[in-house]
Amino acid sequence: MSEILGVRSLLYWWGLLTATMFVQDWLRQLANVLKNPDIFTPDKIPFNMLTNLNSWIDGAAEYIRTTVKFDPSGPLFTVRSIFIPSYVLAFLVGFILIAVAASFVMRALKSSAWLDDFIALVVMYVALRIVGHVVSLTTTLPFADAFRDFVNNPFTAYLVIMVLLLFITFFGEGFQSKRAFWRAIIASTLLSLFMFPREVSSIFGIVLDALAQFGAGLSNPANAPFAVVWGLVGMALALQRLAVWEDGRGGRVGGDGNPKSSDATQANVEVGCK
Repeated sequence: MSEILGVRSLLYWWGLLTATMFVQDWLRQLANVLKNPDIFTPDKIPFNMLTNLNSWIDGAAEYIRTTVKFDPSGPLFTVRSIFIPSYVLAFLVGFILIAVAASFVMRALKSSAWLDDFIALVVMYVALRIVGHVVSLTTTLPFADAFRDFVNNPFTAYLVIMVLLLFITFFGEGFQSKRAFWRAIIASTLLSLFMFPREVSSIFGIVLDALAQFGAGLSNPANAPFAVVWGLVGMALALQRLAVWEDGRGGRVGGDGNPKSSDATQANVEVGCK
């Protein structure tokens, strides 16, 4: 995490922002594409995959409901005066689904492969939708309708999955691995784009427009004082990277974790040994 947002990484961010001066036209073109409402819509490929998945889950749940003819209010079994309703079985199925999704989450926490994160998110989303249908079987409980509406709300599912993704990232390898951090950023971006394609693409277009305007400001002769200050900031960051040790104590760290000494120091040591 410190490698990405720390002081030593400021030079890379400075270079990224400076590069917008040379690609500002491309950024504007890409922003116009992203803000086009006819391209990023839920009913077009590949964004309709989520809609098709929801339709498949709803159809499968309705088919099971009409085929099995499950009576949630009927007795599951009766032992003397103890009456166990059938909807307890539905809740048991829901708990099993949650346990299966949790096992995928734990597997993703221990893995560095991005595919495990993706599988955990898909399993969690499917489990949420199925649990919503399981709860809908129970009409006798006062919270059944409210909970079903809560689970079946797309924005609720989105928030749950995003929290899960952050949990996987920062309690897994996100703090230690910059690869895991960027993997989480890419996964959250794709997830947001698939669940809310029109809104998210518009936000990305606005961000790219802002970057293009920043690049245009750097190349504008009227903003020469700001461009000079910006260049001096880059030079200072470059000198800081060259002069300061990477371990923060004034020396570069070698592959074995120890600071590398200079050639002159090594020569003095060899002369002293002789």
